[in-house]
Amino acid sequence: MEGRYRGRLDTTSIAGSAIFSSLAIVLGAASQAAGLNFPLIPYLQFDLGEVAILLAFFIFGPVPALVSSAVEFGGLMVFGQQVPVGPVLKLFALVSTVIGLWVGAWFATRKSEASLSGLLGWTSVIGGALRAAVMTIPNYYVIVYISGTAATIGFLKSSFGLIGITLTDANAMAVVLGFTAIFNLLQLLLVIGVSSLVLRVPSVSRIRVGGRSPWFTTVLRGDDTQAARLAP
Repeated sequence: MEGRYRGRLDTTSIAGSAIFSSLAIVLGAASQAAGLNFPLIPYLQFDLGEVAILLAFFIFGPVPALVSSAVEFGGLMVFGQQVPVGPVLKLFALVSTVIGLWVGAWFATRKSEASLSGLLGWTSVIGGALRAAVMTIPNYYVIVYISGTAATIGFLKSSFGLIGITLTDANAMAVVLGFTAIFNLLQLLLVIGVSSLVLRVPSVSRIRVGGRSPWFTTVLRGDDTQAARLAP
């Protein structure tokens, strides 16, 4: 994609990526402490730390957001829970989300009158769809080769029973992976919603980071002059 769709990877954005990834780890730990579990699959937790990664995306651009994701992965490998499975799954989730948001941003600016609402809408749809699809693969392998299908059924049978679903060997994989995809969609909608509250504050679009406007304003304006300077 053109330079304005990538974001600039320089000392300013690298420093910002480090700050946002550190914030993501802190907010993630707070989410775990608050017990923001998905009721039907309790080992899945809603993570407000991803708000920091999304803000890195919208303020610095996709490439710095990927750097933030990698830094957070490194931090989780040291300080996180369920190492290494948990951090690896989180990395898959973040990378697929950022790539989906990236593609969504490109589609949003194909319109004659690009807007923040359109940008958030397209990024939510494509980011959520790609994340849900991609995360099905590693979750399948975790259930089959790490947790075990029988253990997963035993752990989740009571929670699914509350909504009238009986897990069996025949349906467990489809049901659990289907609801895991729903969780991933809800997770992205949650963090997109929180991020949008920040991005809609008028002063945010006017801030200057390293002398540059936030990435999302540059993309929406289609500012090719500034865009050329945003290419890594």
